[in-house]
Amino acid sequence: MRIGRIFILSLGLIYGICSFGLAREVMPWVTPTSIGGFNIEVYYANSTQELRLDIKGQETAFDYVSQKVNIKCTFRPGLGVEVYVLAGLIGSELKDGSTSYKGKMDDALYGGGIRYVMLGDIVILPAVSFALGLTHSSSYLTKENGTENDFKLDTTELQGSVMASKKIGIITPYAGVKFFHNWVRWKDEVGDKGEGKSGDISPFLGGKLSFSPFLSIKGEISFVDEITYAGGLSLSLGL
Repeated sequence: MRIGRIFILSLGLIYGICSFGLAREVMPWVTPTSIGGFNIEVYYANSTQELRLDIKGQETAFDYVSQKVNIKCTFRPGLGVEVYVLAGLIGSELKDGSTSYKGKMDDALYGGGIRYVMLGDIVILPAVSFALGLTHSSSYLTKENGTENDFKLDTTELQGSVMASKKIGIITPYAGVKFFHNWVRWKDEVGDKGEGKSGDISPFLGGKLSFSPFLSIKGEISFVDEITYAGGLSLSLGL
């Protein structure tokens, strides 16, 4: 029932956006017009989701908070097709009531993906696109007020999204729904280890403000099963 309500809400959201001519993986490039174009984005993202870890045979729920600073490079190998790679730094935190395990903002993150624009942004119709990406990160977490690394957290996330966008002057609003799933492995300093998982569905909203055909800033939020806010700078070059 919960997923059904979210799905209906998401369809209504996208329908409303399309009707009014408005517009995950976090920070999409929404109006590709040329083959061979490049896009470089630098952005910050803060996300919170529920993560369930298997600790000595018992499943424990944590609030998983991540902060990321990423560089994302996108290339158009064909009309309507975009491929991207990204790399950056991540700082992670696990919260369980009054207990907190936190890492510094110096752990590595990398990934890549593909996006396909099914319907281009033309006179009255919005651009509609589908995206699929995979990212991996490793974080070293220390118990609050501790001095040693308590355990290592390896996270692999698969994320897909459906998005609609519409350019209106210098503003390009967009919205959609993302589907995500995380596979997690942890290992502590004494050799204990286990697995975990998280994932669900979250609608998102965002927008791009273009200062020129080459330079723009973006902002995005998502809600329901993952709370995310993100913002960054984008530089584009069409060949």
